[in-house]
Amino acid sequence: MIKRLLLMFFFSINANALEVPELQLTESLQEQKEGNEFLQIIWNTNRVVADVETQVYLKLLGIELTKYSENPNKHFGFFMLDDNSINAFAGSYGYIGVHTGMLLSSDSEAELAGVLSHEISHVTQNHLARFGEKTDKQTYIMVAGMLAAALVDNSNASQAIAASTVAGTAQQSINFTREHEWEADRIGTKMLEKSSFDPKGMAHFFEKLKDDVNAQEFLRSHPLSINRISDAMQRSSRLNGEYRDDSFEYTTIKARLYYHQYKRIKLEKEKDITLYMQAYEAFDGQKYTIAKSYVDQLLLLNAQDASYILAGRIYSKLDKLDQAQQYFLNTEMGESAVYYAVQAYLDNKQIQQGIRLLKPYLKQHSGIYQSHKLLSLLYVENAQLDRAHIHNAEALVLQGRFEKGISRYERAKTTTRSQDLFDVINVKIERLENLIDLYKELP
Repeated sequence: MIKRLLLMFFFSINANALEVPELQLTESLQEQKEGNEFLQIIWNTNRVVADVETQVYLKLLGIELTKYSENPNKHFGFFMLDDNSINAFAGSYGYIGVHTGMLLSSDSEAELAGVLSHEISHVTQNHLARFGEKTDKQTYIMVAGMLAAALVDNSNASQAIAASTVAGTAQQSINFTREHEWEADRIGTKMLEKSSFDPKGMAHFFEKLKDDVNAQEFLRSHPLSINRISDAMQRSSRLNGEYRDDSFEYTTIKARLYYHQYKRIKLEKEKDITLYMQAYEAFDGQKYTIAKSYVDQLLLLNAQDASYILAGRIYSKLDKLDQAQQYFLNTEMGESAVYYAVQAYLDNKQIQQGIRLLKPYLKQHSGIYQSHKLLSLLYVENAQLDRAHIHNAEALVLQGRFEKGISRYERAKTTTRSQDLFDVINVKIERLENLIDLYKELP
């Protein structure tokens, strides 16, 4: 338990990420290095949510909100962690994480967007860097100590390291963050209004958190006060407009997380979400005929992407591939729909069709870890081991594991018969090696 709590506290101070695709000129190399190092730790926790729809939803919601931030050109990355505590964090290089407990505790999409807007504002206002300047490198001492504590096996030793490290800087950290929490509240509220989310969402959510025992980790790094909550409520009450309703995607993701946590369906007022979860529960229990009966009713009420994706997954399991693919095509064919359409091809042994769909998508978009792993598996099934190794390498790079990624690229070189592909792999290896060398030159 002490390891987990310490690591969660460390989250709110340092950088973390889902991917490190290219060097960005707007952030320092030092910041990128810190983010890359912590990224590896994040993946080693095995807490990154594997559900594709959840990860893609959070990523797209975060990207949408950043467009209304004070510095939309900064680098951002978003990911969801499987943890019941109510927590969210922002770190250097613009990496923002949300715990599943945070999403489940939200009562509206505006509340979730409010948390994200608040964390995005910490990034755009360079709060972490400004804290580092104020404390004269004490930030890095604390981070190193907390990391050491999280990794020590002996719990007593962990507590000793944590106590000695935090004692000298904790109060200064809290004083600093109080000042910047007000700033993040103000800027985040403006972002909500510009993006058509109810700006009261942030204030309402923080008001709920102040007495919630499950939110202690969040409150430790985001100190609240009665005055701050009152100020946020007054500021948002002066804003009026037509605000968006909760998206069906938000509602279904929250319902699925609840189902997997409590092993039961939550009673809902809306018939469409009830039918969705009845279909999903049957699908999860491999009762595909029953799932089909529910999803057919759902589609009569709700023709949104989440409904079509679930329908496609169910029909694929019933060996109705053509109809399944038609359902996927009825969506906007974002990464979630593409992923499950390709998974359906793989399940039905139509490997070439899967490759033809996923390969060009990943050439045009920055895909998530799971998509590269799926394409690698397709290439294994198609006996194209060189390309399978390449996409395994790409997946490792997205986890910050550059050296392991290089090793996979080297294996691809030994199996390929294409000179062009060989040359491309060499370029990728050289880029990673140069980046590793640059990181080593930093303190």
